[in-house]
Amino acid sequence: MTLARPRTRLSPGGSSPWKWILGLGAVAILALLGVGLWWVQSTQAACETATAQQPFQSPTFQLAPADPAQSVRVAVWPLAEPDAPLREALTRLPPTLKPVAPYYRLRFCGEVRTPLRMTVYIPDGLEPWTIADLWGWTGQGWTWLGGEREESQGLLSGETRATPQYVLVTAAQIPIPAFGAIQEAGIAPDARTLEVVNEVSVAGLTLGLGGRLMGDENALPPPDPQGRNVTWLLVRNYLPGGAPNTAALAALLADPAVYQAHIKEILNILQARNYNGVLVDYRGLPADQQHAFIDFLGRLGQALHEQGKVLAVAAPLPLPGERGHFLTGGYDWKQLGRLADVLYVEAPDDPIAYMPGGLVEQSVRWLIGQVNRYQLQLVGPGLAVDLGPAGARLVSFDEALAHLGRLESAGPLTLTAGITLTLAPITAAQDLQFLAEAGVYRYQYVDEAGHLHTVWMPTTGLLDRQLSLIQTYRLRGLTLRGLLSGGTAPGTVEALQAYRQSGQAPGLSAMEWVWRITGPDGQVVAEIARPLADGRAEWSPPGEAKGPFHIALILRAGPSEKAQGETTGMVATGTPMPTLTPTRTPGPTRTPGPSPTPGPTPTPRPTSTPRPRPIGGGFELGGHVDSFSRPDLMRYAGMTWVKRQVRWSPGQDPSSVAGLIQQAHANGFKILLGIVGFPEQMGAPNPGYFDAFAQFLGGVAALGADGIEVWNEQNIDREWPTGHIDPASYTDMLRRAYSAIKSRNPGTMVISGAPAPTGAEGAFGSHRVWNDDRYVAGMAAAGAANYADCIGVHYNEGIVPPDWTSGDPRDNYYTRYFWGMVNTYWNAFGGARRLCFTELGYLSDDGYAPLEAVAPSFAWAKDVTVQQQAEWLARAAQLSAQSGKVRLMIIWNVDFKNYGADPMAGYAIIRPDGSCPACETLHQVMGGR
Repeated sequence: MTLARPRTRLSPGGSSPWKWILGLGAVAILALLGVGLWWVQSTQAACETATAQQPFQSPTFQLAPADPAQSVRVAVWPLAEPDAPLREALTRLPPTLKPVAPYYRLRFCGEVRTPLRMTVYIPDGLEPWTIADLWGWTGQGWTWLGGEREESQGLLSGETRATPQYVLVTAAQIPIPAFGAIQEAGIAPDARTLEVVNEVSVAGLTLGLGGRLMGDENALPPPDPQGRNVTWLLVRNYLPGGAPNTAALAALLADPAVYQAHIKEILNILQARNYNGVLVDYRGLPADQQHAFIDFLGRLGQALHEQGKVLAVAAPLPLPGERGHFLTGGYDWKQLGRLADVLYVEAPDDPIAYMPGGLVEQSVRWLIGQVNRYQLQLVGPGLAVDLGPAGARLVSFDEALAHLGRLESAGPLTLTAGITLTLAPITAAQDLQFLAEAGVYRYQYVDEAGHLHTVWMPTTGLLDRQLSLIQTYRLRGLTLRGLLSGGTAPGTVEALQAYRQSGQAPGLSAMEWVWRITGPDGQVVAEIARPLADGRAEWSPPGEAKGPFHIALILRAGPSEKAQGETTGMVATGTPMPTLTPTRTPGPTRTPGPSPTPGPTPTPRPTSTPRPRPIGGGFELGGHVDSFSRPDLMRYAGMTWVKRQVRWSPGQDPSSVAGLIQQAHANGFKILLGIVGFPEQMGAPNPGYFDAFAQFLGGVAALGADGIEVWNEQNIDREWPTGHIDPASYTDMLRRAYSAIKSRNPGTMVISGAPAPTGAEGAFGSHRVWNDDRYVAGMAAAGAANYADCIGVHYNEGIVPPDWTSGDPRDNYYTRYFWGMVNTYWNAFGGARRLCFTELGYLSDDGYAPLEAVAPSFAWAKDVTVQQQAEWLARAAQLSAQSGKVRLMIIWNVDFKNYGADPMAGYAIIRPDGSCPACETLHQVMGGR
């Protein structure tokens, strides 16, 4: 990625970009720069001349103690060409570094308090800026000083505890990549894959209480006898797929004597097994144990280096926070970089995170400013990912493919010459999509228990994204989880071999079905290619042929092919054979709910909701959260989505929501982000504002958002500028947003903003509110269905069961009823798009002060009980799934605590006492997960 932002070079006498540095405090820095400096003949003379302290000012170089209370006296010579000592030093510069003038010679005068912070302009012509680093020569060797970039000014900064004699900017070159893999205990490595990796981390030992390593040391495999790769001992504080043992880690770090014994145990194993080093992967480190962890690693690294061994440390991918900050938990990356030889960056399994500009790239751009890039080893998924009730797990390509399509033979087929045979693979997959920017196929399936799974099936396109990251940012290499299992996508091993030889990433590799039909002589008589999303094909046996014919279903990925089943056919005369269209594997059946309860009745108190079998298929359930503190209850209730609302302002960076996306995915949920701006910032609706908003949504989609609701309740002036409420104007915004989202992540579901259910237009006027039925009709007329995957709906004013279509004691206005909302919105769009309830909830003041006293405008719900809330939510989920009209139902809400004029907590399914009656009723109809 090339950055070519213009920057202004400032003359020494002009306004300086360094004023922010001069404001740090009592920093007294003396420098000798300019024409007069060249007259100084020696360091001693320079220091003698430098008697008066003065603020340091230079248009190209800045040096200051990191501690603003300290001062430093230093003479600095800018060099257009290296002098003799620097020429000698440059012969020892690593070949992956290309020096770029100007160079800086430094001579420190008197005592120097470190660390020191240095900042320079990135030299002209060095592009892209992301390959720029700051290096220093100490007289003994070269040391990395830093790579923090201030791209708006073109500045490069670093920090050092050394006192370098020379400082220069380098252009990082692409290194020979280190390809790594993890050898899990009890799994024989794939022989072909071993040919392409040069680094193997051997698992099998985990941290136990008392600092002892648990596992069978004698079961650890020996290093490669041919010396093709280096071997690390991998020590973890977790079992694969399990949670970190934070208690064992805390016990280890609580006592230096314990971790000293732990170090000795590691060294003994390395010597006994003849391994090259150790990879420490201790997860769940809290901030208050950071200093002890650094002390432990410092002692471990020293002991290892004394024996010629290597220290590698794994740490989780930093997550983007607010205002450019990154969240690192207890892991101090700068300190880790000073202590470890190699740093494994544990990136998520979610392939969406590897899209251009996505979560991984954002974090890598930040990391290369904190740590020497040649220490960074990116760790990512090498297999398919199956996200189900128990969370995400890596699965082989063949396992992922099994849901997607196969051909099963029930015996020879009878064919008739001239009669068309319809061929179709058996598939359990739903909603198959190819996410080009991630290089994966994504689909869903329902397992035998009725639980919905989402699968990301990689092509070599995902590997291309991963290799492009290490190439663009000149990282040390790439380690793929599951690589040694042999279950990778077709072409993976070949692509790694090709990259090592040529440095070229494999590029995008889409897949297709191929129906290959051969005759009795073995010659191919027909080959029909079909897209993966639609494998149906038609073929007619030639009139003169008698067979037998061999019919094979093949998955083709580039030059690779995988057979997915075969059958044979014999040509006969007489009655034609019916078409070969295998029946889809049946999923769980849905038990019909009861007939609607008749109304009216002034104070309805219905009986308990019937308990049908769990429902599955294309319908999903989620919840709008505040704290997201009980994902366990949400899973139990059968929820697979979590919703958050985000308020956007112009200039806001999409990375501000990356943490929400990562948190949802880490807990095994898909995330819907309802994103809305401020009406006062919009002013009169205009294309400039719409485009800025759309660009933000596109950035959020690139981070891996599974769904985005575009705005919120835009039919009222609380959310849209007064006097400008207009469904055509909103549809223009939706159109721009849809295009931006799909261009960055085709897999992100776009939901139109749900209008506020209301009939208040007559009372307040259309300049302040539009009735939602009229508004959605206007959206439909403006073409909104072309720019949304789902139509957003809110329903949160019900006080009768969702079956009812009349009998509300207030009136019979359609917004009072579940079916009133479903039918109004479905009919407005003529069924062109399914509906998504982005808010559906029932208000109850049980456990709280009476609504009449706290929120009189909500007193209409004063008679609704928590038990009714629970029963009606479950019934609404049933009806939604059974209707075929509803794609998603987000419960409003899960865990809000505010109970005032807007009694949000009254809608919450987690009640004040911590109970969740609705979780139980929803579990009965959704099945839990």
